[in-house]
Amino acid sequence: MQIPGSELIAVGVFCSYFSIIAGLLFLILRSLPLSGARLGLGRAHVFILLALTSFAHTWFYMFKFMAWSFRNYEQSKGIPSTGQLIERMSRWLLNTSLFEQAWASVCFGKVNWWWSQQLCLYTVGAWTIFLSTEGRRHQVKIIWAYMLLGQLVAISVASNLFYLALVLAGPLPSQAVQRPSEQWAPSALWIPVLVSLGTIATSPFTDDRTFLPNLLLMHFLIVIPLLVPDALFHRPQNSKPFLSLTIPTLYILVFVAGLVMHTRATSAALGDPALTVTEFAQSAWTVLHSHPAQSSIGWDVIWTSVSFVIWLILQPGQELTGGSRRLVTAAYLLLATPLVSVGVLAPHVLRPREDELQEKKNA
Repeated sequence: MQIPGSELIAVGVFCSYFSIIAGLLFLILRSLPLSGARLGLGRAHVFILLALTSFAHTWFYMFKFMAWSFRNYEQSKGIPSTGQLIERMSRWLLNTSLFEQAWASVCFGKVNWWWSQQLCLYTVGAWTIFLSTEGRRHQVKIIWAYMLLGQLVAISVASNLFYLALVLAGPLPSQAVQRPSEQWAPSALWIPVLVSLGTIATSPFTDDRTFLPNLLLMHFLIVIPLLVPDALFHRPQNSKPFLSLTIPTLYILVFVAGLVMHTRATSAALGDPALTVTEFAQSAWTVLHSHPAQSSIGWDVIWTSVSFVIWLILQPGQELTGGSRRLVTAAYLLLATPLVSVGVLAPHVLRPREDELQEKKNA
């Protein structure tokens, strides 16, 4: 058996993909803070369970997608299912762009995009801001690794690991909590976030030539804020960094942009004449299971949404909130998230507010 060098390289790239995932997981788990481990042990178990469950569920479909892609390649080329498996796999990997194939499957189609856009909006908007700001405030190490893991594995898995890190880091001391008007987003954060939102807005209008560059630009931009020096996010009081926005302002911009795009995607998915709520739910469920790649990203949306709601309820400091208020908050989140999507809801509820700051200080 002799495999050409180009095919060996393709196999090597495929294997390195899993090696990078393993390396990122190792780095993240090794760097988890332990200062609040005892205090947040119960919460930690919740997010560990969510991370494991979301990983198993989304990657069940991801492996199904890889198997589908392999079969589809051989059938389209008329290749008999005989011969050495490694040779067949090497030819498949050399002649197939799995990344582009998977994303094309979940982005082309109005209902397909309705699912996928929700995850894109959350990732490039609220989650990028949340990682950049809360990760640094709680001194979570290698925050860039969580973003890369989310892009390579699943956002739901990476977000639950980040929630785990925040729980283990413990709540911030009241004196360390900044006023919203003093929380600045440097240009290295808000420019990549807003430009990335632009790539989401243009994605439905891309074609075979422009789709992949637009997608790669989105993935690249949202890593930048996590790599810049921490000093850009820590400024003396009453000192406004050059070309900066306040964090609440950035969250508002992301919320408005997300609301407009999700409304547009929902309107397109409903069709003309518009489907009823029941018909749309049936259509969305059918599309969710129409293709293994769609199932993987669709369930990633669902697990990300569920995990975000659970985080908001269980996050450190919530024990200071009255029981009735927590119940109302939980009910609101459970109802609102499926209606407006986690990509729209997250920037709204994560935006720092003066009244919440006062409550924390009084507590």
